[in-house]
Amino acid sequence: MTTLAELDSDPYPTYARLREQEPVSWVPEAGQWLVTGWHDVLAVLSDPARFAVEHAGVHDVFRQAYEPGLDADEIEAIARPVARKAADDVFASGRADLTAEYFEPAATVAEATLLGIGVGGADTLRRWGNTLARVINNAGRDPAVDNAAVMAMAEDAEVSVVVDRLRNRPDGSVVARLVQADTDVLPLLKHVAMSVVEPGWLAAWTLAALWADPSQLFAVRRDRRLLGPAVYEALRWAGPIGVVTRRTTRPVSLGGKKIPGSARLAVVLASANRDPSVFPDPDRFDVHRKVRTHVGFGAGPHHCPAHSLVTTVARTALDVLLDRMPDVRPAPGWQPAPCGWQFRLPGPLDAVWDAGRTH
Repeated sequence: MTTLAELDSDPYPTYARLREQEPVSWVPEAGQWLVTGWHDVLAVLSDPARFAVEHAGVHDVFRQAYEPGLDADEIEAIARPVARKAADDVFASGRADLTAEYFEPAATVAEATLLGIGVGGADTLRRWGNTLARVINNAGRDPAVDNAAVMAMAEDAEVSVVVDRLRNRPDGSVVARLVQADTDVLPLLKHVAMSVVEPGWLAAWTLAALWADPSQLFAVRRDRRLLGPAVYEALRWAGPIGVVTRRTTRPVSLGGKKIPGSARLAVVLASANRDPSVFPDPDRFDVHRKVRTHVGFGAGPHHCPAHSLVTTVARTALDVLLDRMPDVRPAPGWQPAPCGWQFRLPGPLDAVWDAGRTH
């Protein structure tokens, strides 16, 4: 029987076993059906009539406000100076946890700026995003985590000030459009807060993967054009969003199992993206992998509308890091410590570099 403990520590061996033996399986501890095979995952994501999106209204409101969005050049024009400042903030120390001290701040400030919240509300969005990730990965097993989250999510004064300003002086930003449409903005921002931090986690995963294979890191250092493929491959190999949830609208058959109506499904993107029937040598991170569509951003009518935003911010943060700290490397004794399966977090990236280098 699959347990949440084994999924938290390293879910990939369990996913491989389930894909082979029981691609749709009931996990009593989670109260969900795990859907792990590529074809079953695509079937669920592509059929909202049978497999409904939970909180679909929230996603639709945000999608309408975000579209048509920005192109990659516009996103980078905002993200690059933000990343440069974040790199400058940690450079002099010669050592940092790059996940918490560089990638998360760089991503959150860039995304908060793009949304219209600005620097003033970025710390709040980051705190909300990390809080929600802890709650999702906790799955109710430690009430103290959930209780602390309630208090953390209630602290919204900094963002409220920005929302009130946009209500009186709209500027065309995503949040301003939501405010002008009489949307209750604060709950919506809290709901999508993890997405604001996600590019930072994706960038951290990419660097962790490159650290694990010096030959690929060397290739990326030599040819920065490989950073885009590296980020895309990291999203397949260990993207932060491991699972999306669906609920059956009627009794269905899936993967040889009969599933009742109103059943909750954990649709495991992380497993589908390592299905060997689709991806050769799927457990290997490979920046030279032949481009093949994966489900790191979902699929079907409810795929993530901000995919270009997430990958561009992540790629830009990595590019700036390699410019500012070309000799950045793991600190002595550092060991990877990822956690979670529904939201797979990279853990600390303890790094060192030569702080005597000038610009």
